[in-house]
Amino acid sequence: MPKKSKHKKKAQQEDFKKPKLKVGKKKQQASNFTDTSFKSRAISLPSQSITEDKSNEITNSRNLTLNELLTQLKHYNSGMRKDAIIGLKDFFRVNPHILSQSLSLVVNSLLRLLIDDNKFVRTTLLSFFTEFFIPMEKSELRPFLPILIIYTCSAITHIYEDIRADSIKFMELWLNIAPDIIVDGFWQRVVPNYIGLLTTDSNTIVTNSASSIVTPLTNSQNQFWSHEVKIEILSSFYKLLKYGLIDDDDDSMQFKQNVSIDWEQVHGKVELLPPHPLRLSLLPHLSQSKSKYTMQLNLFNNSSSLIAENKNERINISKILSRNETNKNIEENFDVSTVQGRLSGAKDLLSVINPILLAIWLDTAPSILGTISINQNSHSLKIIHLVLKIMVVLWRSTIRYELINQEFTDKQWIESQLKQLLKHYVVYFPFGAESMSIHDEKVESTLQEMNLIFCELTSFFLKISTLKNKEMDSNNDKKSSHKKRKRAEVSNSSESQPLWIEQVVEYILHALGFESNKALMTSSTSDFKADHLKTLLPTIKSLLNCLEDDKQESIFKAILDYSKRCRSQSTKRIFIDFISKLLMLQETSHSKGLFRIYNDTSLAEEIQTWALNLPKLLCELKTNNIESIETSQKILHVLCDFAKRSGKGIFNDEIMIQIQTALIPFLHVDLPNKGPLFGPFIYLPQNLQRKTIDFLFYCPKIIDKMKYALENVLNKEETESIRNYAISLLYRKF
Repeated sequence: MPKKSKHKKKAQQEDFKKPKLKVGKKKQQASNFTDTSFKSRAISLPSQSITEDKSNEITNSRNLTLNELLTQLKHYNSGMRKDAIIGLKDFFRVNPHILSQSLSLVVNSLLRLLIDDNKFVRTTLLSFFTEFFIPMEKSELRPFLPILIIYTCSAITHIYEDIRADSIKFMELWLNIAPDIIVDGFWQRVVPNYIGLLTTDSNTIVTNSASSIVTPLTNSQNQFWSHEVKIEILSSFYKLLKYGLIDDDDDSMQFKQNVSIDWEQVHGKVELLPPHPLRLSLLPHLSQSKSKYTMQLNLFNNSSSLIAENKNERINISKILSRNETNKNIEENFDVSTVQGRLSGAKDLLSVINPILLAIWLDTAPSILGTISINQNSHSLKIIHLVLKIMVVLWRSTIRYELINQEFTDKQWIESQLKQLLKHYVVYFPFGAESMSIHDEKVESTLQEMNLIFCELTSFFLKISTLKNKEMDSNNDKKSSHKKRKRAEVSNSSESQPLWIEQVVEYILHALGFESNKALMTSSTSDFKADHLKTLLPTIKSLLNCLEDDKQESIFKAILDYSKRCRSQSTKRIFIDFISKLLMLQETSHSKGLFRIYNDTSLAEEIQTWALNLPKLLCELKTNNIESIETSQKILHVLCDFAKRSGKGIFNDEIMIQIQTALIPFLHVDLPNKGPLFGPFIYLPQNLQRKTIDFLFYCPKIIDKMKYALENVLNKEETESIRNYAISLLYRKF
């Protein structure tokens, strides 16, 4: 019988192989084993809030109470958190009175959502704040704003880019609600955060060299922001600087900065207060140095302590954002809770932000200003517009602080920085000139505002250059006469003036519609808004004190000509006030400007003609219009100033008689065929009627025709209230 093969023998052994059992291991189940075990789970059905009886509690439309909604704000699901905010909006719409009562709970629950990682949650949170916090009483919300601002600052420095971008919207909201809390208590924290958003500043070196105002910005964060986000950052930063560096009492015409008027010299000694016995007891307690808020409630000591701690702490932006220490030679103490304290740090802030903004300008301007057509929705136009607005606020604050304190310790630095800056801007000036046609009013208004900002920056440069030349001349020749010094100043300034000064003068003359050949004003130069005009007039004032005589005369004649032709009442008031203040400075010996108007000159005749047109304008204005009444008040006030200075300067007695003659139709006139005709005087408010009587009181004498007109007017019933006032004031002149 043959032997079995090895393969068959091995297979036979496997079929009858006995499994070996090992300690600690379970026995293997047979291949035909059936598992008969089973498991069960219980389904829990808790009571749902929508069906629960909450008739004794205050709920929203989804039958959720305030505590339930606040609990859902901590849910791990972003959708639940967003729905909870929507539920809060629904809850407070139905029950608005509960928000002020539970504001502490609501704010504490919503704080962490400022840095929520879900965009829809943050967007819904912003809409909640906008809807309920803006109309709320500021006194109720004020104690909670410091902690909200601190969390917003944390969001600005967050690691995620979208959270940083959304944080600007929240900060702008707090700026709209209570800007004083941010600028007074958190200026040192918020400003560096904004600069950190614009650039990481890891490779930016701020130097005092005039030749290197900008160094290359590698790893610049602003290159990675989209245009929309960059616009939001720049716009919010501009608002912050505007609130923090511009005082409410700031004189936009800038007449108060350079001139202190000796009223006793101009008008003689005047007793302003009556000699009453209570005067001596009340005057010591009348102080204007009181704080803006008589009471401040500080509930969060950790956050609001910044207000007290930072008063003696320097805002050294360059030390925060730069690794070098080039600005160690700056004084260390000032109070950032006041405008004056923040103005003292404007130069340091300018030295840091100047290269950053200029880098943004150089990156954006060629894409919009070098094109034939400019679109209204162009993001590039908005960006360069905001850059210019931020620049002018910082430079205006720096120059203003130096003028107030009368100490230009670093004129060379200011002049060189401005010169280098204007060299980059003048390439495209006037902005929008290369465009074929601009049919959009918003675009045209934006470009016009940009041109006016450039003119204002140029006036700053001229002002600093003139002060520097004046100082040099005083050191070189202290014994020279005033006229020689003036000629030397003008000649030195004209020799060193850059070419763009002439461009600025030509632009201003063109904007005012003034040509040497008396050409008609075009439609493009007649649409001056009041805001644009307020920006232009300080520039004109600086140019009048820094330019040659012929250019001064051309600019002033352009102002007079434009004030006669403009139709807007607000524009007329601004021009009348500006011209009258310039004329007032001519009579003071403390005026430091070079612009002078001398008698028997063509410019003096132009001013006299302009003054004679003011009574005619009074007769043309309506008395049932608020703007017309305000214009009439401004004209009467200016006429009173002219009458007070009668016999001095260009307003002699003859001119005042002519003004009186022109003012007669304003009161009363007898027409040959129609009889007596009363002017707008009897329909004006009582204070303006009194102002007219004051003008006649200040005049050297009252002509017979004016006496006759005044007597007829005072016999009317409409003027019965001022009859005694006029008689008591003018009885000596009749």
